[in-house]
Amino acid sequence: MSENQRRKAANEAVFRDVNERIEELQRPFAVAERQPLNVVCECDRLGCAEPLSVDLATYERVRSDSTLFLVSPGHEDDSIEDVVDTGGGYMIVRKRLGDPQEIVEATDPRG
Repeated sequence: MSENQRRKAANEAVFRDVNERIEELQRPFAVAERQPLNVVCECDRLGCAEPLSVDLATYERVRSDSTLFLVSPGHEDDSIEDVVDTGGGYMIVRKRLGDPQEIVEATDPRG
């Protein structure tokens, strides 16, 4: 695996951490008001901050597997991941076996 692909996986792990903090702050409101979470795209583009609206159950399903990430449509990177599901305004991608998967598993805040 190239250094570029390692960097991409690491970038996505950073955005996952950002969303974990957002989720922590928004969860009480999302539950009480039955509203979706407003998180950011977890793609490998360092400058991306596209907002995503995801229901809490979907967010928790994605977070239950350290290899899954939420990205905006068109932000998937077929060099390190595969699309496994799509939602209203987001896609769920899974890191491929090897370095990308090892990096995201090692940096999973819930792992």
